[in-house]
Amino acid sequence: MNWRGFLSRVLLVGVSFPLLGAAIFVLPQLHHLAFNVIVMAASVLGALETAALFRAHKIPGANILAPILAASIPAGAYLEISGLLAPGWLGIWIPTAICILLVRSVFFRGTRTLRTVLSFAAASLFIFIYPGFFLSWIVRISSLPDPSLCILYFLCLIFGNDMSAYFAGSLWGSSSRLNLAVSPQKSIVGFAAGLAGSLLIVGLFYLLAPGFPPYGPAFNIMLGLCTGAMAILGDLLESGLKRSAGVKDSGGVIPGRGGMLDSVDSMLFSAPLFYYFFVLIGR
Repeated sequence: MNWRGFLSRVLLVGVSFPLLGAAIFVLPQLHHLAFNVIVMAASVLGALETAALFRAHKIPGANILAPILAASIPAGAYLEISGLLAPGWLGIWIPTAICILLVRSVFFRGTRTLRTVLSFAAASLFIFIYPGFFLSWIVRISSLPDPSLCILYFLCLIFGNDMSAYFAGSLWGSSSRLNLAVSPQKSIVGFAAGLAGSLLIVGLFYLLAPGFPPYGPAFNIMLGLCTGAMAILGDLLESGLKRSAGVKDSGGVIPGRGGMLDSVDSMLFSAPLFYYFFVLIGR
């Protein structure tokens, strides 16, 4: 058991949760502007780290323009939910931003040859989409009914999954490791514990916040399992990206944890699913 790594995660949660809690419950004004600014900042840092992964693989990209444009996706989502932009404007802006990046890739390459256009364009588009597009759904969670509880519920499901998977996998996972190419240390025990951790959070919310969400036990159990499964998938994807780039962490912005991507990877696929569970299934 890597106790140092586990304690680092516990310390990170102990420090970050009070700060996030203050942003969510003490500063909910203007459609949770304070919390959503944190999400936008995470999008920029995550995009910069994604660009660094491409650089580690010697693949060029729009390392400044793409992260700036990436922040515009959660920013646009915030403007939509706050009523400052009509719904659907992002459907115009995202193709426009993609066109900007493609034009940048083809026509503004300086003295570089056109032989690198394909890799430059592909890297730039990926930096733009990942993780900003997926994090924008966390912004949209703040537009749901009982937004403060919804945001807290989502974050607790993710952290409960992550902590349970890491703890159980480190202690008892050696005999059930899957030897996946993207993450050889991942185990069946860790995956099962992660899902169990998400279900534990479901149970705690059922006891501590009765009536939230008002859709019954079956909804909450399915939400917990599906969110946990998507959290695991997001973590595996980022592990594959790091392994491809030959790095252990995506960055060093968070002591004891690594980069921003290392902290939000589990949220990327789970945030859209969580949002649409409430919008489509819960209505």
